[in-house]
Amino acid sequence: MILKQSDDKELQIQALESLLNIATGDKKAKVQKELNILRAGIMGEQETTYHIDFHLRDSENYAVIHDLRLEINGNVAQIDHILIHRHMRVYCIETKHFNAGIKINDDGEFMQWNGYKKVYEGIPSPLAQNQRHIRVLNEVFDNCISLPKLLGVELRPSFHSRVVVNNDARIERSKKFDSLPLVKSEYLYDSIKKDFENVGLGARLTSASRDDIDDIARQLMVLHQPIVIDYRAKF
Repeated sequence: MILKQSDDKELQIQALESLLNIATGDKKAKVQKELNILRAGIMGEQETTYHIDFHLRDSENYAVIHDLRLEINGNVAQIDHILIHRHMRVYCIETKHFNAGIKINDDGEFMQWNGYKKVYEGIPSPLAQNQRHIRVLNEVFDNCISLPKLLGVELRPSFHSRVVVNNDARIERSKKFDSLPLVKSEYLYDSIKKDFENVGLGARLTSASRDDIDDIARQLMVLHQPIVIDYRAKF
């Protein structure tokens, strides 16, 4: 069941477009880059949202949150999608949109293809980024979320990472580095289903109710702290 849709980012686009009309020189290039990143991010989120909603819109086993920003103890996580399964498995999903290809080397370093320069350039690891999101999410669950109980025992969640890229992106993977949490959007649901093939009997018996996972999702939604960026001040 979908409990929260993504926040509307149209005002952010309009603000950047307005600045683009008056900016000059170096600042104009920076505003254009920011606008391109925002549009690519929205495109990636929409593609992933489509596949999540297609499979889970009517599911009794999942509570789905799109677009959640959390702050706790000075740490911030802007999480694109959260899936909460009744077996208390929480999937933290980060989306990325790449115009061309990405490459992952043996050390887990990410590189993106620059079609203009015809070279790969290093980029921050989205897998490492999502692990930071999970640490914030874990801290929120420890301090702010009332969890359901089964036979008097609190049901603790397990956290799982997925980084989702657009379907037309080319991925070159290392055979030595585990990049399985990185999937294309059309394979996200199958990737999660495959996880449950390896879940032990104890985890399968540890099941929360539909109302329980909805309650957890709503507690998280109350903590949502959307941010309004002052682009004029930024540039």
